[in-house]
Amino acid sequence: MANPIIRGFRSLTRFSGRDRRSQFWPYAGVAVALTFVITGAANIWSMSGFWAETVQVSDGAEYGLMPDLTAFFAVMAASVVAYVGLLAAAVSRRLHDLGKSARWGLMPVPFLIFGIGGMALLMNGLTATSEPNLALFLLLFLNNAAYMVGLISLIVLLCLRGTAGPNRFGPEPA
Repeated sequence: MANPIIRGFRSLTRFSGRDRRSQFWPYAGVAVALTFVITGAANIWSMSGFWAETVQVSDGAEYGLMPDLTAFFAVMAASVVAYVGLLAAAVSRRLHDLGKSARWGLMPVPFLIFGIGGMALLMNGLTATSEPNLALFLLLFLNNAAYMVGLISLIVLLCLRGTAGPNRFGPEPA
């Protein structure tokens, strides 16, 4: 199959075998762009009534209420699931081409999951009190730094030249 983008979408559930860089990167670029566009559109919809509610106080002024961010975080969580789902098999095959286990592709995932869950907790905590949870904020900051290290490490791995000839994951891709 000549088109790496079509090949990538047809191989969403094939975790075995190997992919060259030229097979992986065009598909990965389209998958990331598609996920960003759909997530952006869904977030516009989820935040359409973001600051719509106001409350009038005794001095006659109107103040915005803290918005309900549940829909926003639900969209973000769904987009992460879609993003990981679109790239999991392709990353596995690319790592196999390097002679590495697909488990290397899981490096950034725990940090990503914790970051989304922790940010939801932090924002929901602000609706209950005006004092932010600084310990949680610091933990999220450190988590994001670890996520970036893991993600950059994975991207560097995915950019490396594959193993010449057959390896334990199969023959060299055509």
